[in-house]
Amino acid sequence: MIRVIDPFAQAHPTWLGLDDAGHRRKVFKVVDQHLNDSEFLVGGLTIFEPGEASSLHDHPDSEEINFIVRGSGEVVSEDGHRTPFEPHTFMFIPKGVKHQHVNTGREPLWLVFIYGPHGELPTT
Repeated sequence: MIRVIDPFAQAHPTWLGLDDAGHRRKVFKVVDQHLNDSEFLVGGLTIFEPGEASSLHDHPDSEEINFIVRGSGEVVSEDGHRTPFEPHTFMFIPKGVKHQHVNTGREPLWLVFIYGPHGELPTT
């Protein structure tokens, strides 16, 4: 069955990384094995306010694709290399590669994430 999902009404919202280092973002997970019975994928929308960031994390067994809906920022690799991104760009992150998303802009950053196979969201 095809489903149209409103991330603000039908998702499982979660605050991740409520800490003093700024590792904080609102995650609206819309697809996984429990939400909409996905066999292979996890997906949703993450919103970072200006200055907010994820922790440096990885998905050990999952490849990830990100699409930037609005806002801008940088993706930081484990060695500290920073790559800027703008709206309407994609990122591909191979499985097990540590990465961090940082909102360096002046407006909220909306990042769509899809990864598979199933894996847990990072806790920070």
